[in-house]
Amino acid sequence: MSKQVSIQRIGAATSLALAAALASTGAQAVIIYSGPLNLAIPNTTAGLYVNVIDGSTYTGPSTFPVLGGPGANFDFNLFGSTAWTLFSPTTSGQSAPTPVPVTSRGYVSVTSTGAALNLAVGTPIDGASIFNTGSPSGSALSTGSQAIFGFRFRNEGANLGSAVDDTVHFGWARVILTGGVPGTLVDYAFESTPLTGIQAGVVPEPSTYALFAAGLAGLLAWSRRRRG
Repeated sequence: MSKQVSIQRIGAATSLALAAALASTGAQAVIIYSGPLNLAIPNTTAGLYVNVIDGSTYTGPSTFPVLGGPGANFDFNLFGSTAWTLFSPTTSGQSAPTPVPVTSRGYVSVTSTGAALNLAVGTPIDGASIFNTGSPSGSALSTGSQAIFGFRFRNEGANLGSAVDDTVHFGWARVILTGGVPGTLVDYAFESTPLTGIQAGVVPEPSTYALFAAGLAGLLAWSRRRRG
């Protein structure tokens, strides 16, 4: 079983430093955590589109995000004027190749056509999970309290010229939804290693941040000594 550690979204230079720190610990899997967000989810036909790789979001005014703009290559979308629904990426707002393969998208459900599940903290989200790859109902999530759904997505970066994979990843998102009123995206996380499962609602331990901070401080000190 691979060791799992977690980091919050950070700048590119810091990411490289933390990657070096991770390599020194021998970690094989890294959970990328958004940190607390509390973003508004409009109850509209567009709703909220989220690209978990770059953290960008889109809420309209058009129905779909445009490539090159915020929320492009979105990984999950919640929308609805009265009842909440989730939408899986297919072609609109997605880089080629499209459509996005059904094996690289969707939301955890009981059946391939069922509603998105409200997952208990710790529920595994992985290749053994069942995913609705269309537009599942969010009725089970519309409790007025925090609810967690699982999703899978492709890392589209390989199509955009960066040195990352284009394979399936697993993640979770925590939301507060009530029918007919705007919702809230509380936070989300995903497993950075392709085809590696994640547990719903699992977030970084404070000690993890301390470990990374110590490693990063050492790397920065080493860099300053080299420049001096």
